[in-house]
Amino acid sequence: MHFDYHFAHDDWGINAHTFEVDWVQPICSGWSVTPRVRYYSQSGADFYAPFITTVDVIDPATGLPVNSPLNRELPKFYSSDQRLSGFGALSGGVTVAKQFAKGVSLETEFEYYKHQGSLKIGGGGEQAFADYDYWVANAALKVNLEAIGTLGNHSGHTGGHRHATKSPAGVMFDHTLEKAGDFMVGYRFMRNEQAGDMLHGSHAVSLNDVGLNSCVDIACSVSPKQMNMSMHMLDLMVAPTDWLTLMVMPQWMDMDMEMTGLETAPGGHGHRSGAPVHSHQIGGVGDTGVYAMFKLFERPGHQVNLSLGGTAPTSDTDITLRKTEGITAGVPDVPIHYGMQLGSGTWDFKPSLTYTGELEQTSWGAQVTGTKRLESRNESNFTFGDIFQGSVWGGYQWTNWLSTTVRGVYTAQGAVRGHYLPVINPRDNKPFIPTHVGSFDNPANYGGQFVDLGLGFNVTAPSGAFAGNTLKFEWLQPIHTDYNGYQLDRDYSLAVTWNYGF
Repeated sequence: MHFDYHFAHDDWGINAHTFEVDWVQPICSGWSVTPRVRYYSQSGADFYAPFITTVDVIDPATGLPVNSPLNRELPKFYSSDQRLSGFGALSGGVTVAKQFAKGVSLETEFEYYKHQGSLKIGGGGEQAFADYDYWVANAALKVNLEAIGTLGNHSGHTGGHRHATKSPAGVMFDHTLEKAGDFMVGYRFMRNEQAGDMLHGSHAVSLNDVGLNSCVDIACSVSPKQMNMSMHMLDLMVAPTDWLTLMVMPQWMDMDMEMTGLETAPGGHGHRSGAPVHSHQIGGVGDTGVYAMFKLFERPGHQVNLSLGGTAPTSDTDITLRKTEGITAGVPDVPIHYGMQLGSGTWDFKPSLTYTGELEQTSWGAQVTGTKRLESRNESNFTFGDIFQGSVWGGYQWTNWLSTTVRGVYTAQGAVRGHYLPVINPRDNKPFIPTHVGSFDNPANYGGQFVDLGLGFNVTAPSGAFAGNTLKFEWLQPIHTDYNGYQLDRDYSLAVTWNYGF
């Protein structure tokens, strides 16, 4: 059991006390559980004030302030930042940790936090307007590179070599772990950018065409100018048997979009065509993937794997715009564009079948994957379209640490089904479906058929402290784009992965 007390004082007049206690309980096989409780209390800063009232008594004859005890000037220093107020905070949580071999450990933690003025030691804290609470869940992967290098060279090679793969960075589910008890950790980064012309199907169109035809029964007020999406994913793989590998893949999403105004906006609420409008930026936890991979066939130089699993709807799909413009000004809770929600919001089945082969310095492979939405609607009353993807690739091993890859990818995706629930327009107190700001708000514009060419290279450390670590890069260049409706042209995709197996 650990008990900590911390006292802090500064010349702003804040006195702070922190009490924390935790219990570390080992279980077995490197597992441990640590519950903890933390209490924090602080006094307010000398210059803190939630609000300041001043009174000017005016002489009606002259219109000037008169000498009155009611007249007060603002103080020289003041702040209404609630973080400088007197308050108390109580939190509790639990950490579950697993120590693996070769200096790798995994920690997951859940904590609940409550902030209240009434929790301050001695009372007299801030009023209830500053009260709030939240919960947070996180995971941490810790890798001791010195331990990896020391333990990995006992037999002249590292366990990480057994799991090094020669497929491109953008390919998932391409391999299973070799034997029971093997473990692999990795990080995957993917970025997609859209920019350039607006397309209707596969043909470039003018902004005037977009404004008049890409929305639902009304002219659009804005058009997308640039859209960026970044995905950060943690790969955790373990093999309970020689023929089965289990995977958990949590992810974090970041997206931003820049828009330009259109002269075709209804009711005079548009912007000068081509003028910058504003950007939307969001970020948060995406959907979490859980998969089981089966080794169907394995011979020297050939392997076939089947992956069954999918994603759980751990992301938000009800994000709304903080500020609205033009025709939606003043409308409460207008949803952000379908493509900028953090996930699908549905349980999704994502099977894949992969074949890989190699002969001396040459490698090759093929894969088909699919995404089937298992629910007809998410909590926001829509569902993204199903996806089919097929790809083939080849690679060449130039040295014991460097190989290059070439890949062709075909993707087909259906349009969004359903739509956001209607909101009430305060101008006429009538409901409307918010699908008329831009092309991205029309469900029919999503999905299509796409062909891409990927060029990549893979680097594997053959020896030293980083032995067994693999780093891959792949650039995907769009070759053919055919949208179901109106969307911004695709610019490029980039995939970067790191993994280490033992």
